[in-house]
Amino acid sequence: MRHSSILAICLILAFCLQAVLALPRLSATSDEAVHLASGYSYWETRDFRMNPEHPPLAKLIAALPLLVIHPKLNTSSAVWKAASEYEFGFDFMYTNDADRLLFWSRIMMIALAATGAAISFLWARDLFGPVAGLLALGLYAFSPNLLAHSMLITTDVPVAVFTVLTLYLFWRQHTNPSSSSSIVTGLALGAAMTSKYSGGLLPLLITALALLRMFVDPNRKQGLLREIRNLVIMGAAALFVIEGSYLFAESPLTYFANASTVNTNHTSSYEYYLLGQLKPGGWWYYFLVAFIFKATLTTLILTVLAAVRAFSGLINYSGETILLAGIGFYVVVMSAGANDLGIRYLLPIFPLLFIWTSRIAPDYWTHRIGRAAIVMLFAWQVWAALSIFPNYIPYFNELAGGPARGPDILDDSNVDWGQGLKQAAAYVRKNGIQNVALCSFSPFDNPQHYGLPPNLLPPQMMERVLYKSPAPGTYIISSHYVARMKTLDPAWRSYRPVERIGESLWVYRF
Repeated sequence: MRHSSILAICLILAFCLQAVLALPRLSATSDEAVHLASGYSYWETRDFRMNPEHPPLAKLIAALPLLVIHPKLNTSSAVWKAASEYEFGFDFMYTNDADRLLFWSRIMMIALAATGAAISFLWARDLFGPVAGLLALGLYAFSPNLLAHSMLITTDVPVAVFTVLTLYLFWRQHTNPSSSSSIVTGLALGAAMTSKYSGGLLPLLITALALLRMFVDPNRKQGLLREIRNLVIMGAAALFVIEGSYLFAESPLTYFANASTVNTNHTSSYEYYLLGQLKPGGWWYYFLVAFIFKATLTTLILTVLAAVRAFSGLINYSGETILLAGIGFYVVVMSAGANDLGIRYLLPIFPLLFIWTSRIAPDYWTHRIGRAAIVMLFAWQVWAALSIFPNYIPYFNELAGGPARGPDILDDSNVDWGQGLKQAAAYVRKNGIQNVALCSFSPFDNPQHYGLPPNLLPPQMMERVLYKSPAPGTYIISSHYVARMKTLDPAWRSYRPVERIGESLWVYRF
């Protein structure tokens, strides 16, 4: 036990080291300025007008270091009064020391993600033993998808961390059904709910699991009363966290009212992209395809091996039912309700899947061939993370053909989210390139902050290069738009980039 704990600490430190070394190399992604400015404005004003489509907790956590830094916050501007969140975030970020704000706030996100790594270890160890705990933790520590988003000031990893914490505490409650355990579980549930509105659906899963647990109780009447009592206590604790996330300045009803604003800033006619096709409304199987090509092959292989083992009848019903229900819940909820914008919406299933697939470890580890298989698969996972450093966002596995083939399959935050501008600036300076036309991911990117020319909006870039021979010059284009241009104009399928900057910005010369 002592040796496994030491190894676990080393793996968590390895996870943190990768993220900390990567974060200063990456520019602000699309939503980070909005979330950070909103979080800091909550702390300073107790006014929650900005970014209501996301609950406050993750933003408050990210903005904690700013209470020491004391950046400038302009609440007298027109964008504040109009609650124009992207303009407000842009002004806040770049009228202050953007790199300093990003660094310390991203550190908070890494610390939160590291907590999720520790929980994954504990749950797998408690269910299947120390070797399984280390395997689950190792998969987490070297997951390109979790590393990609663990350092970002967004809501995706926080909801994943608090989801796995909630379900772990709920599972432990089976052997300790006390009021105190219900309070702690409810606090974790409230944290998941106030990190992202997809976490707001988690009480439905908890209630269903509680009823299932009641039905397997030998004394059903007593079990029903106990589960109802526990659910009430958890609900009260969760409501306390909801109120606390609004700093006790708003009614908890604000949370439920703001939930109706989710995706209201997305255009209903927007055409989503998958496998070289554009389609309004997207595809029901989008997230399944994204998972197949964005998860590491180690993850896919271990999932198959764990499923084979489970079908043999050797299953821990109390623990594995919760894990599988959590995985299925998020797959169904995201497939039914989320826009087709990225694997990041599925991040909550990754820790749960790593824990569940670690079930093979006890049996495999006792045989020489099985032990070698686990070592090789884990080494493959490590290589997947190290080989893509620090460009985790555009990671694609070998089935996809790697990051170079990513835009043929997916777009948006799967391939680029605005994180490559620092690398693009270094590339332009190093090569002494003049006459650069730049089209990065978002109109709220700030390439000039890094010494690049002003960003061309997509319509401007499309007008210059689509359905015509581009004028001579160097073009640096987000791979998100490259994917779409290949779909719209067949000529772009024959154009070859001279360089891929961070696998997210593609360089063409004409």
